[in-house]
This record gives sequence, structure tokens and C-alpha cells, in this order.
Amino acid sequence: MKYLLSFIILLNGLLLSGQEELSLFFHPDVVQSGQLQPAYEGNSKFTIGFGSGYLHGDFRGPRLRDFAISNDFLAKLASSSINNYLSGDASFNVFDVGFKSNDWYFRGGFNSNTSLYASFQPDFAKLFINGNGDQVGEKLDFGPDLYARQFSELYIGASYPIYEYYRIGANLKFISGSFDFSTPRSELSLTTGEEIYEITLENDYLINTSYNSLEFSFRELVPFSTPLQDNLGVSADFGFQFLSEKWDISASLLDVGFIHWKSNPINIRGEGRFTFDGFTFDDFNLDTLTQLGDTLVSVFNVDVTNKSYNTITPVKIVIGGEYHINNTHLGGILYGEWKQNRFLPAVGVNVRQRIWKAWDLGISYAYKNNTYSNLGLSSVMNLGPFQAYILSDNVLGPFLPSIHRKVNVRVGLNLILWKLKKPKQAIPRGDVAAIF
Repeated sequence: MKYLLSFIILLNGLLLSGQEELSLFFHPDVVQSGQLQPAYEGNSKFTIGFGSGYLHGDFRGPRLRDFAISNDFLAKLASSSINNYLSGDASFNVFDVGFKSNDWYFRGGFNSNTSLYASFQPDFAKLFINGNGDQVGEKLDFGPDLYARQFSELYIGASYPIYEYYRIGANLKFISGSFDFSTPRSELSLTTGEEIYEITLENDYLINTSYNSLEFSFRELVPFSTPLQDNLGVSADFGFQFLSEKWDISASLLDVGFIHWKSNPINIRGEGRFTFDGFTFDDFNLDTLTQLGDTLVSVFNVDVTNKSYNTITPVKIVIGGEYHINNTHLGGILYGEWKQNRFLPAVGVNVRQRIWKAWDLGISYAYKNNTYSNLGLSSVMNLGPFQAYILSDNVLGPFLPSIHRKVNVRVGLNLILWKLKKPKQAIPRGDVAAIF
């Protein structure tokens, strides 16, 4: 039964629970936008967010309809000039609470996060399709770079206006890690010498794993329960805003931190080099095969240790702005995220319109790492004290997975209490005057 519970919670984390989401940036009335902009200022005295689910995934390489071990799929992988990758992020925002006190805005909450990344080098597909004859004298790299991680974060934050039209803010996150599988080093290569039968194999890899000592089935329900055994970490977000009557411009740096994995750590280390010069049929006997096997075992022998280790949280940078024309808002955003040693950029534009004084509708278009078919839609509806929203950077992804390389959606519900009326014009902050 405990394994069934573990599987259900893991599946819940993968499907409901990182984060590249551009549409949320353009809806500052949604309290969860404070996860992208720590300088966020709520427009109500008190807000409660609960049950917000987020899912994002994208693939750099062949489309999903080509995803099969076939010559077509491998040929498209082999034709790439850079490494392809599979990236996924998911989170479940259990709760998010915010309240205003004079000029200050305070917030806090709890997230459950799952993140994965795998990089596929095209040399492996080239070797599989063409053999090593076409790459004589070349070094082929085909070690995968990957990680899979599950963790919870309890966060607090605050924002405050400074001189003129500027606002700054920060979030501090306390992290409890449940599971990690990562490859800080993953070098695996094959080199064919000038003689076609001469092959050199090299490897230099390190695999780290860790899981919390409590039963995984209950891990997400009782984070931070055993500080001496938990995989603990910390990260911080920093945000800056310029707010005027017509323009909103902001920049933020997110998830700057680390996780220290010390619960049941396993480190698998391998390093070696082997050159196979070939042999004639006269030399072919049982002793030759035994010697060859022993050599390969010694080269690829692994060293297993149990040392704690650190992982860096995936740092993100967000720069964007909006121009306001009555109830119409025109916006743009630049986004970037570091996963392992790779930088994944995105750029997007958005148009948002308020209708019936209670419904915000938006449409966006985004470019993400060689994908151009990212059409997004967003809807935020305010029904009395309740705010319901659904946002997507690629609305066609879930319906046409065979031709799209990306899926992205966030859905949730907030309770907005004691809503305040914002001034039509920003007030200078030279005397630190209170807006409300």
C-alpha cells in the first residue's frame, strides 16, 4: 500500500506540480504573479490563493509525432547541430497568502515542485545510423546530461515603494528536498582511429542520488519535520518595478540558491580510457575475449560512495513591461532559465483586454529555443471575492501533441478580500507618502 501511495503522490507532483510561464507575468492582479515578480503589489487588503496547479514541458528536437525509435526519429536527431533536450517543470501551489500594511505588501506560501531535464547529444544517433565509418578520426560524444528532482518550498516575501515610481521586493524560500537524481559530469565518448578497427572509449561521469529517509508517500505532507535528516536548502528572488500611469517595467532574478542533499546519498563515479586495436582471426580465442572483457570492466569500473552534495536551483531572469491604453494592455517579455549548464531563452508579446469590469482576456505569442508556434490564451475572472483563472503559453499543445514541442498551463482559484481602489496616477515617493 505504501508503494501505491508513493506512486500516486509522485504522479500528482508530475501532473499538477519550476517555471517558465510568460502569461502569468501579464496578469499582475493574480496573486501568484508574485512568483515571477517579487516587487508585486496586491490591490486588496488580504488575499488567499489555493490549489494553483502548473505544468510546463518542451522538447528541443523532433516533434512528438516522430518520437519513436525509428530511422526517421534518429535521423532527425542526428541532423541537429546542437544537443536536443527534454525539459519539464510542474508545481502545486498549496496556498499563497498576501496582505497590505500601509506601503508594505507581505506574502507567504507553500509549493510542491517537480523538475526534470535531459539533454540528448546528436552524436549517438549518428553512430547508431551511420556506424563509425563516416566519423573516422572524430570524437563522438554521447553522454546524456540529466536530472530529476522533487522538493517543497516554504516562502515569505515583501515589497515596498521607493523614490518616485519605483518598487522593490524579495522572496526568501526554505527548501526541503524529497528526491534527486543528477549528473554533474556525464562525459562518454568514442573515437575511431585512422585504422577503422581502432576504437578508443573514454568515460568521466558522476551520478548523484538522494531521497528522504521518511517514507516517500508521506514526504510532501510533512516537510521540514526532521531538520537533522532533511535535504535542506534556501533560495531567494529579487524584483524591481517602475510603475507609472502608462508604463509598467520590471526585472527580476529568481531562484538564486542551492539544496544540500544529505539523506541517503549515493555517488556513482566512473573514469577511464580504453583503446581497442583489433585482432586477427588467428588471435581470436577464449583468452582474448576474457582479456578484452577484463579490460573493459576495469575501464568502466565504478566507485560508489555515500557523500552529501549540493545542487544549484535553476536560476531564472525575467525582464518585461506593459503599455496601458485605457482597458487595453500591450506587453512584452524576455525570459531565460539556466538548467544544468544550458541557458534556455524565450521572448513573448501579449495583448490583454478587460471586459465587463470583471474579466481579463489575453492572447500571447512566444518564441522558445527554436520553436515558433507558441500561441497562448489567458482568462482571469473576478466573481465577487473569488478569482478564477486559467493561463497557457501554448494553448494548442495539449490538443495537438503530435506537432507541437511544448505544453504549458496554469489553473487556480484565489479569494480576494477588502479590494482597494488603485490611484489613477502614481504618487512620487520623495517623502515616502502612503498610497493607501
